[in-house]
Amino acid sequence: MKDSGMKELTVIGVGGAGLSLAQQAHKRIGGRFLAINTDREQLKGLPAGQGLVIGPHSCGGKSAVSPARGRKAVEESLGDIRALLPDSGKAVLLAGLGGGAGTGAMPTLAKEVIQRDLNLLVAVTLPFGLEAERREAALTGLKELEATGATIITHDHAKHLTGFSGLEEALASSAEALAERVQLWMEGESDAQ
Repeated sequence: MKDSGMKELTVIGVGGAGLSLAQQAHKRIGGRFLAINTDREQLKGLPAGQGLVIGPHSCGGKSAVSPARGRKAVEESLGDIRALLPDSGKAVLLAGLGGGAGTGAMPTLAKEVIQRDLNLLVAVTLPFGLEAERREAALTGLKELEATGATIITHDHAKHLTGFSGLEEALASSAEALAERVQLWMEGESDAQ
């Protein structure tokens, strides 16, 4: 934990990309860490109580593959999710939109957090322009998120491509940029909409 002001913060990564984004943000701002995913393998190695596999019947511990399956997985596991969500403070939900778990689960999770009257920030990345199908799914997911009324920070990979030697470097830079914006929100200096 970075300081006592962060005690009431929960950082939640949703899906595979969300896990990486949340880990980067958590390094900067501290708080309680939680990862939610359909893919059991991606949560291995996390300390007990920090990872939750959702949709055991609909996804069988594997990738959700599509937003529809991600949505089904989160609905299947709502009871488990509710038991882990905080009752007060701030929550940050992070995901990479365009895949299954993050795109499908985020709107439902945002609604759950909002219903608890927590101070919520949603931070997401959008896919590169060349990933046409994933990008379309991401933009649809973003519209569903916006409909929840949550405060959203978006980092669009398509607008931040220059100057990197490879995909891994570009993704790492995106995670860092998003983490910095989450930190600014925590400090009350946000550019979030």
